[in-house]
Order: sequence, then C-alpha cells, then structure tokens
Amino acid sequence: MMNKRNLLLGAFLALFLIAPTVLQVSAQNPTGPGSPPDHGRIPDCHRDEGNIWISTDIITIKANEEIPLFHFWYTADENGTNAMFMMSYTMIVEFEDENGDDAFQSNEILYSAPLAAYEWSVQTGTVTNDDDLVTEAWMKYTKGGVREGGMHPEAMLAEMPDMVDVQRFADVTLQIWAHIYLSDYEGNVTDDHGVKANFTVAGGSELKMDIFIGNFPFSSENSSMAIKTLMRENMASGPQYTHHHRMETRERVRNTTLHSDMNWNTEGGNESRFENMMGGHTQQIDFVDAETGLTQGFFSWLDTALITWPGGETEAVNVTASYLPTGTGVAVYLAYPNFDNGSLLHDPSIGLIEGAAPSVGLIPTETLILSGVGAIVLIAVVVVLIRRR
Repeated sequence: MMNKRNLLLGAFLALFLIAPTVLQVSAQNPTGPGSPPDHGRIPDCHRDEGNIWISTDIITIKANEEIPLFHFWYTADENGTNAMFMMSYTMIVEFEDENGDDAFQSNEILYSAPLAAYEWSVQTGTVTNDDDLVTEAWMKYTKGGVREGGMHPEAMLAEMPDMVDVQRFADVTLQIWAHIYLSDYEGNVTDDHGVKANFTVAGGSELKMDIFIGNFPFSSENSSMAIKTLMRENMASGPQYTHHHRMETRERVRNTTLHSDMNWNTEGGNESRFENMMGGHTQQIDFVDAETGLTQGFFSWLDTALITWPGGETEAVNVTASYLPTGTGVAVYLAYPNFDNGSLLHDPSIGLIEGAAPSVGLIPTETLILSGVGAIVLIAVVVVLIRRR
C-alpha cells in the first residue's frame, strides 16, 4: 500500500512541477484588448560611458557619442546576447551619374570624405505630453569641422579611405536627428504641390532619423551626392551565435541574401541598384534569423526626399539606393539629385520587429508539449501498475 501511495505521490509531483512552467510561458504576453497602457514602452534616453542609450521595453540602442554609429538589440535579450545589429553613417560622396541609373557606383566618384574625419556634437532630450508622460526620446548629431588627429578610431570602414577631399566638405552642414516614439507615428513628405509620400513609424521599436544636408559644394550642375551607410548583422555578444543572421533586400523582382563577410568590392562599379518595391514609399533591408527565417531587424528609408531651394520653394525628389557587401559589412548608398545652394531632408530608420524577439530564458514550445505528454504518460503508467498490484 505504501508503494502505491509513493508512486501516486511521485506522479502528481511531476505534474505539479511541469504545470506552472506551462502556465508561466503562456502568460508571457498578457496584453490584449482591454489591457492597461504599456508604460514599459515609454522611451528613455541617457548618457553613460561615452555612449548615448535610448531604450523601450522592446529595443535598446547604443549610439556612439563621437560618430554616428548605432548598435541595437531586443531589450529582453540582455546586452544583445542572441541578436545585435549595427548601422553607421560612414561617408559623403559627390558623383557623376555616368550610366544614368540615378544610383551611386564607386567608379563614378568625383569627391568623397569619411564622416569619421569630422568632429560631431550630440544633443539629447525627451518630449512630454500634458500628463507629463514621455512620448518621444531623441538625439541629434551635428557635424562640425575637420577632426584633429585624423579619423575616429571606431570608424567602421572596409578600408582606409582617401583623405584628400576631407577639407572640401569641411563646411557641409549635416545633422542626423533621431527619434523614438511611444506610439505609432504617421508622417508624410509634402512639397509646394502637395503630399508626395506617406509613412508610419512603429512606436517603441523604430528609431526614425531626419537627415538634413546643406551647403554641399557641388562641382557642377550635373553631379549628384550620396551618403554611405554600413550594416552588420552578426554583432551578438554571445560567441555561440556568430553568423546566426543574414541580411536580405526587399526588392521588386528579387530578394538578395547578403552577409557582412561577402565581398563584391573587387572592382569599381560593382554596387547593385536597389529596385524599389511598388505600392509604398518605404524601402528596406532586413536582418533575418538564419535558423528560423524570421525578420528581426531592419534598415529602411523613404524613396522620397525634400529639397528646399533658395527663397523657400520646396520640391520632393526621388531617392535611389545601391548596395555592396564589402567583406566587413554591407554598404548601402543613399543617392540624391543635385540641390546646389539649397538643402535636403531625408528619413531613414533602424528598428526591430516586435513579435520576432529571440527566445530568452524560456523553454521552447516543443519541449513543453513533450513534457506535458510525458507527465500524462507517467501517470497512466503508474495507474496501470497500481491496478496490477
């Protein structure tokens, strides 16, 4: 009789230990219709150890105080152990569009300079509503003059650039004003003739940037300018997750798979023109989990920018992108038409997909199902054994 009781006690103890785990995981996302406001999403912005930190309950962004360089990851994934992505602004370029595709190719360069060769100042702040609730956190990089001592040592560049044109761009006005919002933000690009593009910024998970460029020294009325950015997908702090992600372009007739260690940079002009998706104005390159196939992060940009001409007239213009894996990252060039004596405003973003966070400290669903089945089988076996006795 004592053995029967012990068997029953052991079986129910096993079920007792498994059940709370199942309940705990099923309750990880209690929000839904009628739920209270998620105040964990309220943006925070502060400085620490030479970096600027912007975070919500979804995304954490670490921005370098001295150059426009961003690392970002899921807040629940402490220090980006499983997934961390990087984006930086690395160069300004004047080029002659010799093949007429509106995109930048490196064999079309007239002048260029690394952005890490200049001084940068950074301001930060928050915006509150009438209830004193933070609805936006922001930071603004402003380019200064030529940096003493050469380029910043943390510059993410594929190779040492030519520094001969640095002084040429010393007086260019360049600001990168980045915002993260508590709630979804609806915006548009409007010129003197009306609305030309619409976009939505995801609240709590997307860092939307306004790039302002002025006083650019175009050498001719036919030249164009571009900003070079650099992406890296495998920056996770956990070494076991090296090469766990890939990049994918979202294009009209193709989705190109890219990795930071790929190198198409064997000769000038290998940059591939980004073929814009139809039906919207936001273009995008994704950071994809290589095992699950889930898109977790992204770099996006509007295909429309706004020029303000002398006298105040505004004109919406097309933005054309091109890309190139360099062996140390994927370079994305955002190309703009000539705006001599005017200024230009454009809106790229970085962000995360809220529902695609890596599993952090949770038991996988398959394991839970097997555990539950195992518990039921265990009890059934015990019952059979007891009856046979």
